[in-house]
Amino acid sequence: MNDSGREPGPRCLWCGQPLGDGSSRRRYCARPRLCRDQAYRDRRRAKQAQPARGALARAGHSLDVHLQNVREVLLQAVLQGDAWPGVFALAAAGVESRAADLVRVCVLEERAAGTSWERIGEPFGISADAARKRWGHWVLAPDPDDEEPLSGG
Repeated sequence: MNDSGREPGPRCLWCGQPLGDGSSRRRYCARPRLCRDQAYRDRRRAKQAQPARGALARAGHSLDVHLQNVREVLLQAVLQGDAWPGVFALAAAGVESRAADLVRVCVLEERAAGTSWERIGEPFGISADAARKRWGHWVLAPDPDDEEPLSGG
């Protein structure tokens, strides 16, 4: 409640500004459609990012399962003292491959969310141009195991 003892009136769903006397059924400011348009763009961007989020979850899970398997195999190799030719290199190659997949999917998720190439490259210590060259040609292919096909309508 505010100082006058009344509940505050309805507020814009985007910016939170009061909408006026409360008698209207508006959900966004009367400003020249700025809030409504921005809310629409955010909803559309979130919907477009859903396939990337599913792929991100699958890639993360795949890497986690592979790391657990590698941990068990390497532990057995060390404890048994047997020389298993190539087992360590094979384990490292699998981890590297799955980690690279996870990085690609994370970058695709960031791009789907509208993140700039400059912000994507910062954690890797590379420029926006280098990030664009490294990952810009990647696209997310639909997963054949998904129940809903991704169609253009």
